[in-house]
Amino acid sequence: MALEHYWVEHSPNTKQVRDFLKKWHYSDYVNIQHKETFTLWKSGNFGFPSLVGVCIYTRPAGPAAANKYWPSNPTQCLELRRLCLIDDTPKNAESYFVSRTLKWLKVNSNWEYVISYADPEQGHSGVIYKAANFTYGGVTGEGSKLEVDGEIKHIRSLTMTDRPYGQELSRRYKNGDPGIKIIKTKGKHIFTYKVCRRKS
Repeated sequence: MALEHYWVEHSPNTKQVRDFLKKWHYSDYVNIQHKETFTLWKSGNFGFPSLVGVCIYTRPAGPAAANKYWPSNPTQCLELRRLCLIDDTPKNAESYFVSRTLKWLKVNSNWEYVISYADPEQGHSGVIYKAANFTYGGVTGEGSKLEVDGEIKHIRSLTMTDRPYGQELSRRYKNGDPGIKIIKTKGKHIFTYKVCRRKS
């Protein structure tokens, strides 16, 4: 199906969005604090729309990143935190989706700068961002991920001690449980994009 049958919407971060991410994204961490959320749709059976992608922008994970890459106004810096499409989409659907979200930000928001990361641990090199005219910014330092009983979890799960699940993970890790491991990961590729708002 050609991309003319696809469209992008600026959307609230609904349960439908979170359920989609939980099903299709490799990370199980979906309760992120979104600032801008977008959905990608296509015409489905009998003309009903079908959700096929989600893109979420948040504040950068740490204030240091915003201060480093956009020091002139770090509060107006976003991070493209989640980009997730179902497998059955055209080859260029991801770059199409990201480009449309950036266009929306230019026209409808005061955001000035976007940071994103491509994770080589997941086989990502940043082809999507290059196609969407992001600038390559090198590689971050090493990261880490959490392995729980053979399953990969987000590293933040270990510090969520305000939740029963996080408390249990923290307790097991502190007690030396061999089922809880912190694994070093490769650095991520950094990509940045300057949002140039259109003049009215």
